Amino acid sequence: MSNQIGYSGVVARFVGKAFVAFGFILGTYGLTEKQDAVMHAGLGLLVAGVVASAYGLFHWVRYWGVTAHGNREERQ
Repeated sequence: MSNQIGYSGVVARFVGKAFVAFGFILGTYGLTEKQDAVMHAGLGLLVAGVVASAYGLFHWVRYWGVTAHGNREERQ
């Protein structure tokens, strides 16, 4: 998979999943213990995870868009 979409796409998807999971854990802890700083840190990790996952998805779509229709030079 890394040869197809590049290492940056694979790393972005992994980091996105990890940040989303840890963001949910911190956010839940912040809500149950009434700690605003922890809850805001969890929300920040959720946002960073979604952005990283979107970046990985962008690399995946860009790769499959190029390979599904041939090379860019052939389409022009």
